[in-house]
Amino acid sequence: MRSMFPIDMLAILRVCPVGGLAALASLLTIAACGPGVESCLEDESCGPRVLVQRVEGEVPLDPDAPQWTAAGGPAAVRVELGPQMITNPKWPDPSIKEVEIRAVRNASTLALRLEWEDDSLDFQYGPSANYTDQAALMFPLHPGRGLPPITMGGAEDPVNVWQWRAMWQTDLAGDEPGKHVRSGSVSGLPTVQPSKRGSPVEDLNAEGFSTLTTQEEQNVMGRGVWKDNRWRVVFRRDLKTPDNADVQLKGASPMAVAVWNGGNRERNGQKGLAGWLLLSMP
Repeated sequence: MRSMFPIDMLAILRVCPVGGLAALASLLTIAACGPGVESCLEDESCGPRVLVQRVEGEVPLDPDAPQWTAAGGPAAVRVELGPQMITNPKWPDPSIKEVEIRAVRNASTLALRLEWEDDSLDFQYGPSANYTDQAALMFPLHPGRGLPPITMGGAEDPVNVWQWRAMWQTDLAGDEPGKHVRSGSVSGLPTVQPSKRGSPVEDLNAEGFSTLTTQEEQNVMGRGVWKDNRWRVVFRRDLKTPDNADVQLKGASPMAVAVWNGGNRERNGQKGLAGWLLLSMP
């Protein structure tokens, strides 16, 4: 299986602007941007800071819940997505160039909302489907140790990946992404039967390139809605879980983001991606 987050030369230069060329030369042999990675995160030179808003009550799973965009709601952070030019098949011009991220938490649960422009709804269903709209978040399993390689971590630097797919959304007993929100007709919607899948998000781990595996315990919920030529996708999970394969979320944690456009025949390493960001929780 190909890496979901292969090395991206341009992303490395964006993520590590100070000494970027040296970081590029050494990234294959070390697990971070180089010395001083903690200060790099703290001063935001490793990428944008996504501030998580603390709220009372339940955090929303619905991407269109008013809480996401209400006055005084979570700040929207726009993150540039770059090409993947290191691992074959290279992808120099991903069609999704930018994603907007908002985040909220209560005492026990975190929710992250991703939004991006996509003029087509692509969610082929079935074992032969090759291309579907997707998004993924990646976290170091042990964020206090520094940054793992962006290439799905390393043998001593595992990562936890949350991956949403539009076709998995349709696998949820008829929860068609555009069913109730289409402004125009969308033909070819599949006939969906009830499934054992409880969420369109898969909880995964990796310890390096081509090591992606599905967890036995699936703890991440999600929902995606396509409306007005835009995807809005929510990932929701408890801050702490009893699963040692899950990142335990507290304080600040690095996070990487990737988005695929099925209509542009994107899959595996063919996508838009951003390097390490800083998810900062109160």
